[in-house]
Amino acid sequence: MHQNTKSPRSPKLDRRAELLKISREIMAEKGYEATTVSAIVARAGVAQGTFYWYFPSKASIVKALTVEMQDEVQAALTSAFMVSESLDRKIERSIRDIFGILSHYHDVLVLSRLIDSASGNEFVFAPYHRLIAELLHREQELGTITSSIDPEIAAELIVGTVYYANLQCYVYHSTLPVEKYIAGTSQFVRQALGLI
Repeated sequence: MHQNTKSPRSPKLDRRAELLKISREIMAEKGYEATTVSAIVARAGVAQGTFYWYFPSKASIVKALTVEMQDEVQAALTSAFMVSESLDRKIERSIRDIFGILSHYHDVLVLSRLIDSASGNEFVFAPYHRLIAELLHREQELGTITSSIDPEIAAELIVGTVYYANLQCYVYHSTLPVEKYIAGTSQFVRQALGLI
């Protein structure tokens, strides 16, 4: 007799994930402004109250999708920097991984740009700034980058560079190949850290 070794997902998590998926699909089709909670619940086959049980507003969908994207990027960064290889290789691997993840979240990149307040921008970028600053501190302790670099400022500049390069590729549809952006961004970050 075959036993199911998969742990069952909570129906609550499945419903939330399904509402996120459907909301994302509709926002990709119609745009944020034209997407309504009514359209989301109609496609999901649930009552509006069910939507509001999981999400207090349409804007909270964007926030949840941004958190999902952030979690994947943070996991990739942490993984790339835990591998025992040169800092050059870690930078290249992490940038390549981020481009790969954000290619699947190009629609969320567009939506996250709708957050234009200072607190909204802090929500989107602060987790990356903290993580990269911590990684740079660690590399300074290992002596792989100079102590003259301020990790907090460098982290903000690195995040801005990588974010803008991804916008160029996936939102503004640059005519340059993605591989050129990955190579150029990696080289730029390595140079900024004094590795070239």
